Amino acid sequence: MSQENVELVRRLNDLYNTRDFDELGKLMEPDFVWEMSRVEMPDSVRHAGLTALRRFVDTWDEGFASDHVEVEEMFDAGDRVLVVIHHSGRGRTSGIEVDQRYAMVWTLRDGRAVRMDMYPTRDEALEAVGLEE
Repeated sequence: MSQENVELVRRLNDLYNTRDFDELGKLMEPDFVWEMSRVEMPDSVRHAGLTALRRFVDTWDEGFASDHVEVEEMFDAGDRVLVVIHHSGRGRTSGIEVDQRYAMVWTLRDGRAVRMDMYPTRDEALEAVGLEE
């Protein structure tokens, strides 16, 4: 596994958790795509560019009193890194606890993220990158 790619994806995850969009922007291509259409959650669509991603996250944060994503597993897939995520949080108004898992496939080029595709399950993401178990 490319240690550079792994560290980049870990850093992107950490920056997402702290909402450091200035640093995220330095690690993503300007036309970066955040593809969420495969998962069932509010605003599960394709977001293109850092401004669109930031708008999505700002809207998302309005509904959560807490929100955290944690890397559980990582897989090398050439110029892509597959990450299994544990997402936890609590609704701002409802107080309902969120505890879910999903997978992300990050596409990287020249030390920058160009795309992130979300999948509802680890197995679907593994299949998408040709690493079926």
